[in-house]
Amino acid sequence: MPFKILVVDNEAEDLEVTKMILSGESDFEVVAMTDADLAIAHVRQKQNQFSAILLDYHMPKDGLTTAQEMFAINPDLQIAILSADQTREALKKSIAIGVCNFIDKDEDSDTLVGIVRSLCQKWNSRNEVFSYSAPQSTPDQNEKLIRSFGLVGRSQKLANVCNMIQQAAKVDCSVMIRGESGSGKELIARAIHTHSKRKSGPFVAINVAALNDNLAESELFGHVKGAFTGAIDNSPGKFLAAQGGTLFLDEIGDLKPEIQVKLLRVLQERKLSPVGSTKVVSLDVRVITATHVNLEKAIVEASFREDLYYRLNVFPIFNPTLRERPEDIQPLIQHFLNVYKSNDRQFLMKTVRVLERYEWPGNIRELENEIQKVLTYDVKQFEISHLSQKILDSLNCYLDETPSHTEYQRKLWKLELDYIEQNVKHAGSLREACRSIFKSPVSSIHTRLNSLKDNLTKHSKTLGVENEQVI
Repeated sequence: MPFKILVVDNEAEDLEVTKMILSGESDFEVVAMTDADLAIAHVRQKQNQFSAILLDYHMPKDGLTTAQEMFAINPDLQIAILSADQTREALKKSIAIGVCNFIDKDEDSDTLVGIVRSLCQKWNSRNEVFSYSAPQSTPDQNEKLIRSFGLVGRSQKLANVCNMIQQAAKVDCSVMIRGESGSGKELIARAIHTHSKRKSGPFVAINVAALNDNLAESELFGHVKGAFTGAIDNSPGKFLAAQGGTLFLDEIGDLKPEIQVKLLRVLQERKLSPVGSTKVVSLDVRVITATHVNLEKAIVEASFREDLYYRLNVFPIFNPTLRERPEDIQPLIQHFLNVYKSNDRQFLMKTVRVLERYEWPGNIRELENEIQKVLTYDVKQFEISHLSQKILDSLNCYLDETPSHTEYQRKLWKLELDYIEQNVKHAGSLREACRSIFKSPVSSIHTRLNSLKDNLTKHSKTLGVENEQVI
């Protein structure tokens, strides 16, 4: 589909020239209008139709006023101002309302086409609908490997974890999985069990941090009827429940010291006696543990036994955080849309990009929670505004504006403009270099400004300016 371009200019001759230049491109479809009010009405009626809009600065209803009214309809619009005289006042006003492109009518046709195509690409990226598909290169092989272990992602870091799972499944030693909370440590433990020779046996998981202090020994090793008050029946405990299979002890770093001693003895002897019993039972259980705690530090602080650490940490696996593998965000989003039966609903790519930039302190668990929250909105497409305020605040995103029109960027442009105005009077032959900055996209403005500052500093003596003034 060609990009639809709207050009508004009350000067028929200028309008025809601009239309002719742009219509010469096979991927452009140009709509030309001479009346600003009619153009605004057209945008209101078909606000998602135009990939780029060019407005003449000097019209009965001037270009900036027209741009403001169009932004009120849709802040995502990619608008550029056309003018034969780019005064500083005009530049300041255009920046203030969020117009980041001010095109000289005397520009050559190639430059005009390049700017318009850039606007179209920005529009495309911001309004593109997220549709997940695995890459067709090496990462695709990663994804196949990762899926074979019941995990979701395509990053090399997660593929490396799967290689470790594959190795751990071939042996029968203790495994310790290290990683932050919510990063999927239990899924890794299940994958090891499922691909091991114990796969026909039970997989029993318990969160050690949730154990009752008084009943921890009973819950792990079992008890017999009457062993203590409330023991109204025999209980096998988690170790015996996992006979012939795998026992997963999550958050092992939170295990109480007195239970650590008993766990060490069970692991050494491969035998146990339920609480209140003299009977000794042989164990055939593989133990996998997980923790987010720095156990090495805990050993130094005497809160975790060193001998137990070495018993458990025979085969260590380090699970990376979600922020270390942002390329896994897209397959995870698709996975959760499938889980919550919402494949008929869509994330815009700009929303996905925000999710990819967020730090995710709660890892995959937090991402799942965010997807669930977003799905409570009764809409078909999810905008940035549908995300949690915590995510928006962390990224300087605003509910009613797209990244190119945020208050942050407006302030940035104003600061840059003020800086240039303060120094341009001392610049001499650098004046044109200063003016050219206004034609730069936001993404390159810092580089251009730093170059300008370096030049100003270099020539400060020649220009009769103190270095401190320049900086």
